[in-house]
Amino acid sequence: MDFGPRHLGLAVSDETGLLARPLRTERIASVREAPGVVAEAARLEEAEAVVVGVPEGLEGQEGRPETRRVLRFAKALRAASGLPVHFVDESLSSREASTLPGGRRADRGAREHARAAAVVLQRWLDERRAKTATPEDQGA
Repeated sequence: MDFGPRHLGLAVSDETGLLARPLRTERIASVREAPGVVAEAARLEEAEAVVVGVPEGLEGQEGRPETRRVLRFAKALRAASGLPVHFVDESLSSREASTLPGGRRADRGAREHARAAAVVLQRWLDERRAKTATPEDQGA
């Protein structure tokens, strides 16, 4: 998911866990309501876990206020949903989403957040697959 102070971009994977797709963008009035909104969406989608993009930045600045805000949100989300919460670097995810087919720069707004969430989720799915690949999977 793509966490923001006013919008929450949501994405889901296919049943095989290979491909991510944008789901929707939830507009929120307050960051405090975000954990409940995401927990409810996860319940409706029968999610097994939630992947949250963390703004590490190009230099891995984990102490940035934005990063701390996302980590606080993730802690509250874990408590609200009871689901495991995984993290992946979201650096440049919005830019990457805008380069995908149908992701024109002029296409700002609700869809942009969900598309960025799909980029974040796809990164996590790809990283997970790479970590669990066997030598046979890698052509050895």
